[in-house]
Amino acid sequence: MTPRRSTPPILLRRLFTRRRAIELGGAAALSTSLAGPFATAAGANGSGAEDNTATAEDNTASAEEPGAVEVQRQMVLELLKPEIKPRVQWAGDLPVTGEITPETDVRFLLVHHTASTNSYEPDDVAEQIRDFYAFHTGPEKGWPDVAYNFFVDRFGGIWEARAGSVDGAVRGDATGGSQGHALLCSLIGDHSTAEVTPEAKAAMAGLLAWLSVRYEVDTTPGTTTMFTSRGSNLWAAGAEVTARTISGHRDMSNTSCPGDFAYNWIGGELPTVVTGMVVDAVSNVTEAARPATSTTAAATTTTAAAASTTTTTAGEAITEEALASDQPSGDGAFGGRFPAIAGGAAAVSAAVIGGLVRLRNRTNDAGHTGTG
Repeated sequence: MTPRRSTPPILLRRLFTRRRAIELGGAAALSTSLAGPFATAAGANGSGAEDNTATAEDNTASAEEPGAVEVQRQMVLELLKPEIKPRVQWAGDLPVTGEITPETDVRFLLVHHTASTNSYEPDDVAEQIRDFYAFHTGPEKGWPDVAYNFFVDRFGGIWEARAGSVDGAVRGDATGGSQGHALLCSLIGDHSTAEVTPEAKAAMAGLLAWLSVRYEVDTTPGTTTMFTSRGSNLWAAGAEVTARTISGHRDMSNTSCPGDFAYNWIGGELPTVVTGMVVDAVSNVTEAARPATSTTAAATTTTAAAASTTTTTAGEAITEEALASDQPSGDGAFGGRFPAIAGGAAAVSAAVIGGLVRLRNRTNDAGHTGTG
């Protein structure tokens, strides 16, 4: 089963608060802006009906200057986009050896590790990636390029992996088969034996935040997506798969990748951090557009919102109720695939506006040399 996608205009209308909502100011405006993209329309399950909030937003948006919402979306993407070293920096003149296929339906983000050494220096990274390339394009794997879309090294460097990944979504490969519907991001190292470094965590989170907005993937903790597998040694072709929107390779294939240290991080704090980065970027854009006359209302709303938020750990301020809630998957707004997370979105936005979550200062086996 493949849930329907909203058309780009619907996506853009629901990505940001309408002019009416902005006039509310501060946290109220941000909460409204998030409730739009993150709220599931009544038609998500095929009923064809729109919810009242979505209808009101669409009607308001239709009166706005064409392209205004897309400009805001591009501003968020610009804020989130990390520094990515292009393929040429590691590959030089190494060619693509076969056809690179576009990925037309990105539904989740898949984290791998390379199961290679953890004791490398910055100057060693490019050569390591060239070694991955030799193995992946060699006779044992026969892939057209390195398997992944992006690499993240232990120093926080982000590298374009498979050709074309910076320009758009292209399909990757993986040991055990690839179900598709994902972008593959691989940590360079072996995280069955070592923790992910703080620098690599920050870089991977920043990369996933940018990708999540670019490809309309809702990373809110607990969110899942559904798709039909294209085949792996875990999910046969044609199987209906439900996956977390940030998953580890072992969720898709019979493998230990990306190692227990990375996998526990993926299932733990990573979605919260990624979502916080997205909300923070939306907050910055919303604040830039907010009229000065709303300052008083913003301060009042901020105080109330902050008071309703429970800080769970340092750098994390989502209400316990939001984190514990059972987030239903479905075909919502923001590209037609966001589940209903009104409570979670409100909590995250309150945390951001209240100054409880500030992630602006981001640090800037599959691929495995052994198994790929």
